[in-house]
Amino acid sequence: MTVLTVTSTAWYMAGISVCVVFAILVVLVCVLVVFGRVSKSTKAAKPGIKAPALAAGKHADAADGDDLAVVATALYLYFNSAHDEESGVLTIKNTQPSNWHAVLNPRL
Repeated sequence: MTVLTVTSTAWYMAGISVCVVFAILVVLVCVLVVFGRVSKSTKAAKPGIKAPALAAGKHADAADGDDLAVVATALYLYFNSAHDEESGVLTIKNTQPSNWHAVLNPRL
């Protein structure tokens, strides 16, 4: 029986590799914290986001011709059965037994 001997070089290499992993984790956490602070500062600099229709001076209930065309097309496709009708019933018929469990139950 061979006994593995661990030399001091192996301990140094293991220690260095553990230190490198933790150093990379610390750098990653620092980068994420900096990005979070930058993101918060840029969001705080903007006063507030307004709805595009209200920002342009339009009324909230006024719609463009393109918007009306999109809504009309969607309603037309919905009400005129552009989609398949599904019965909602799932039927599974087992015609022949499978032997996937034969390894677990050798009697079969």
